[in-house]
Amino acid sequence: MMKRIAVCALLMSGLLFGATPAAAQSTAGDATAVLKRFYDWYLRQPNHEWMAHYSQMKIWLDPTLYTMLQTVLRSEANQREAIIDFDPFVNAQYDAVAYAFGTAQVKNNAVNVPVTLTLSGRQTAKTHLTAVLRKGAGGKYVIYNFVYDPKFNFRHFLSKFTE
Repeated sequence: MMKRIAVCALLMSGLLFGATPAAAQSTAGDATAVLKRFYDWYLRQPNHEWMAHYSQMKIWLDPTLYTMLQTVLRSEANQREAIIDFDPFVNAQYDAVAYAFGTAQVKNNAVNVPVTLTLSGRQTAKTHLTAVLRKGAGGKYVIYNFVYDPKFNFRHFLSKFTE
């Protein structure tokens, strides 16, 4: 009897632990698919003028991030001098012509996806950032933040101008 309980416990733990990587892989895949659609859209923008078309990003961005971005872009301060003087989706002063994703990592309630971008007119120049995605109100993943390094991220940058 004890052997059966032990065998059942091992089988159950194997099933439970075996399901975790598959669930994480599915979650990472869902989040990465959203990010792919965003960057595909981004690269199609005429002259990469995303600011002129930022309202189209609403479906991919977390509502608070979208509102923060909208507030900064429409602010009087931004009309006088550009507050966002770099491309936040590339982390450079240049736009990008190509992107590649690294392996997505599921952490708590977020999926972190490393992004490498090839800069326009500089085929050997690349930038790196991490896109952070979380599930939105509708249960679908949205882009919550862009992290450039441990001390600098887009959400924190925008918060300086929106609080």
